[in-house]
Amino acid sequence: MVLFTGKTVEEAIEEGLRQLGISRMQAHIRVISREKKGFLGFGKKPAQVEVENIDEKTAHQADQKAVRGVPDHINQQNEPVSSKEEDAVELSKQGKIQAEQAETPVTETEKVSAADQANDSFEDFVASEFNQTDDVEAIEEASKEVADYIQKIIYEMDLEASIDISHNRRHINLQIETQEPGRVIGYHGKVLKSLQLLAQNFLHDRYTKHYSITLNVHDYMEHRAEILIDFTKKTAQRVLESGQSYEMDPMSNIERKIVHKTIATIDGVESYSEGDDPNRYVVVVARD
Repeated sequence: MVLFTGKTVEEAIEEGLRQLGISRMQAHIRVISREKKGFLGFGKKPAQVEVENIDEKTAHQADQKAVRGVPDHINQQNEPVSSKEEDAVELSKQGKIQAEQAETPVTETEKVSAADQANDSFEDFVASEFNQTDDVEAIEEASKEVADYIQKIIYEMDLEASIDISHNRRHINLQIETQEPGRVIGYHGKVLKSLQLLAQNFLHDRYTKHYSITLNVHDYMEHRAEILIDFTKKTAQRVLESGQSYEMDPMSNIERKIVHKTIATIDGVESYSEGDDPNRYVVVVARD
């Protein structure tokens, strides 16, 4: 078993799998310690995980069991013997061991123990592969930190606001409640979009790029979705009439999903995304 490190737990696991040349399904993974971000560069520590090839682990356990199964008096030879005698003794040992194994009944305790080991191995595998408890704890920690981060920015804007947090396994929702929603939203939603970008970058820098986030003020996002659907339908019509592709402005992951779902309901057009966040955008084209 070997220790591997990385900026995050996921990076440490990927490094271990890469060096061992195995897939995640072939590995037994145990998180030793999660990464520590430190403060002002002090106390920062990488994540550590143990990664072991399941096949090698199984073979090693089988070897250990085989050694434990041989009686001590068979391993001890007090008198020197010739090569022929050694062969005869070895054959005798093997026959005796097989006979003892065949004659020795398996007790109920041993059966239960074997079943427990099998169950434990499977549960360990599930825990290492999916680790849902760690996922929940990680997303809860990330949700609280990013909410505190946005709260500080809003405070610096000289605004009073509260933030309600909700999340699923990969996505975080921040609902901002304030008496001055217009200042948080900004002209055409530019302020809210900037806050969203800052929050997304915060998550990517400190946690993982698999996390996404949506910021909402009152019912602005619902209203924005209605406008976006209407604009997407008009864009699709323009592409159908002209036959030329159309590149939309950069938008968030949630907004791009709304566009793709809307386009999927319209015959004769299709859409795809290009570019990198935060400048990733949707292209609408006529279908061949």
